[in-house]
Amino acid sequence: MPKLRHLAITAAAAAALVVGTAGSSYAIDTASSSNSCGAAYFYPDGDIFRILDVCSDGKGVRLQYTNPTTGTPSTSNTKISVDYTGGYTGWSLSNAYVYDTDMNENACFYFRVGHVDNGAYVSGSYGGWNLACAAN
Repeated sequence: MPKLRHLAITAAAAAALVVGTAGSSYAIDTASSSNSCGAAYFYPDGDIFRILDVCSDGKGVRLQYTNPTTGTPSTSNTKISVDYTGGYTGWSLSNAYVYDTDMNENACFYFRVGHVDNGAYVSGSYGGWNLACAAN
């Protein structure tokens, strides 16, 4: 049954991404936590992240990204963390927490999503690193 849940969550994320990209000429990058209970979408046109908490488990979502650089990004670069602890958002991008950044044009970075509980990172909850670049 857990595999079916992950498939349903993945399908919902794909549908949300398709809806979210309508009318945009830039690719939107996405990442999720290791258990798929947290997700983040990066919109290069505007340099914003939309953070979703899709499980009612009482934990928050942590977005972590490397320092954006016009050189070659690396996962060992300085890391910036943003916590969303506002509660369940579901897969609705209109309910997402919006984190607005101000990146240099064409700056690239890696980002990933994990969880926080009472202000502390939940060990093992980060998903994989994903590469993204700001629009020019």
